[in-house]
Amino acid sequence: MKSQYVNELKRGQVVKESFVLSKKTIKEKKDGGAYAVLEFSDRSGSIEGIAWDNTVESLSTIGVGDIVFISGNVNEYNDRLQIVVNSAHRIADEDVDPRDFLPQSEADIDRVMAEIDTFRARIKNRFLAKLLALFFEDDAFVKNFSTAPAAKRVHHAYIGGLAVHTLHVLQLTEHVQKVYPNINTDLLITAGILHDVGKIDEYSYSKKLDVTTAGRMLGHIMIGYKAIADKIATIPQFPEILKLKLLHMIVSHHGEFEWGSPKPPMFLEALILHFVDNLDAKAEMMIDELRKNKNHGKDWSDYHPFLEREIFLKEEM
Repeated sequence: MKSQYVNELKRGQVVKESFVLSKKTIKEKKDGGAYAVLEFSDRSGSIEGIAWDNTVESLSTIGVGDIVFISGNVNEYNDRLQIVVNSAHRIADEDVDPRDFLPQSEADIDRVMAEIDTFRARIKNRFLAKLLALFFEDDAFVKNFSTAPAAKRVHHAYIGGLAVHTLHVLQLTEHVQKVYPNINTDLLITAGILHDVGKIDEYSYSKKLDVTTAGRMLGHIMIGYKAIADKIATIPQFPEILKLKLLHMIVSHHGEFEWGSPKPPMFLEALILHFVDNLDAKAEMMIDELRKNKNHGKDWSDYHPFLEREIFLKEEM
């Protein structure tokens, strides 16, 4: 087990520890030499790194995604902590515990999955119930669903993040149903459970969170659409309009073309799914920003590229 984690590092501290090399860019200095701009990660977060002169040479055989043992010092640059690397060498994957490097859910994932099952048990429509059973009575699927992240960086970017995000979406739709009681509850719950199912194959997470080749080429919306359509095709007499509405909710849940939705939401349940999905994603981004800046004494966060704003951090006194 590691003795130093990213979230425990402080300015002036000596670092002698293993991390995942999550970014590496080699640049030229004005005098003709080279330096490396780096990022190191473990399960607690990530930190920038910089390497100069001879240390850059030792990084030439180390690739992004490799686990490296580094020695160096923690400095502060542009109000951010940064490791100045003095030496680095690659560590074999089998010599480390992957749990040290992958961010984990703080929630009890078994409990989260059990709560998702309580929503699934409410489905009265036999076709939708059968569709969900085809997914959730498959042990391999359940294992993958319960461990997959919901993103690489943006929101719920940790092992179990997909399950946690899915449960939040279901809980939010439950409250919306009290305001709009005439919505199709079975359809909304089913789409809520399956809307991000493509993320199982969009992301890889053996040593670090990353995007798969399929994820880069297709994205989770198209991957999920195909997985659901394939399952529906095995269910005799599945109603055509029900199929179209469910698949539309999958392809429209990002809401806008510029956010990756092939279609905008075109009926009430689809619109609700989009907004609760977006609410949970953006709320999680703000919660994560508050968590990362806790005890740093700052009133405002750095500019958040996804939320496109700074976040006010100061709590009421």
